[in-house]
Amino acid sequence: MNHIAYQQWGDPQASRQLIMLHGWGMNSGVWADIAGQLVQDCPQLHIIAPDLPGYGESSNYDFDVIDGHYNAAGLAQSLAFLVEKQSIVLGWSMGGLVAIAMSQAFPQLISQLILISSTPRFVQGENWEYAIKASIFEEFYCYLEQDHQATLKRFMAIQAMGSQTARNDIKTLQAQLLKRGEADLTALRFGLKMLLNEDKRRQLSLITQIPVDLIAGQYDTLVNIRAQQQLAQQNNIKLYPIAHAGHAPFISHPQVFMNILREIIEH
Repeated sequence: MNHIAYQQWGDPQASRQLIMLHGWGMNSGVWADIAGQLVQDCPQLHIIAPDLPGYGESSNYDFDVIDGHYNAAGLAQSLAFLVEKQSIVLGWSMGGLVAIAMSQAFPQLISQLILISSTPRFVQGENWEYAIKASIFEEFYCYLEQDHQATLKRFMAIQAMGSQTARNDIKTLQAQLLKRGEADLTALRFGLKMLLNEDKRRQLSLITQIPVDLIAGQYDTLVNIRAQQQLAQQNNIKLYPIAHAGHAPFISHPQVFMNILREIIEH
């Protein structure tokens, strides 16, 4: 199967389109509450949220269709059918890597890039100290082979760390995940490799003709706020930090997040 499932909100004929990409281990269910409210506030907006290949209702995706290239560039190409008109693309966490790749692949059609708790490089490297150690994702890869369900739960716990409502955040993420089904194990493996190996810093630095907005949790343990501040030194990149939030600010601080997102989109 090479069908990519997606959810949509609002009028498909609306003048503006927003594509929302989820993170590792999750699916488009994470956007349901945010998207439902956003189309009420912005009726001129059509919202599409795909389940990335191997996730949610796209869990039976045939990876041969993307010729074995399960990386940010390959996933961007798999979503080309969604980019039929001017679009804002938004990516959370791993989805941010795909969003950057889409902005690069479809420069005439992507008018704005929004990265939520995301970064062009997730692990530490040269001139990139404010990131996590590669060994953490390597450990997750090992855990994934032993018990992928327990690994997903552990990852959700890390995403909620730093948030004042961590326990409720984890419950919400788990509930949203189950609505559309768990991810395929192969996709989870590929996704961890993306988090380990992808480096989109140069690609992001070349995206200068459109606004790039970063929404970041102050206490995010996966994406360091100092790395976000470093990125925001680029002229067209603006940072919106959310105090007391972790890796999923749209879950822990939905109203603050909505106010920022609305401001970005309507700007």
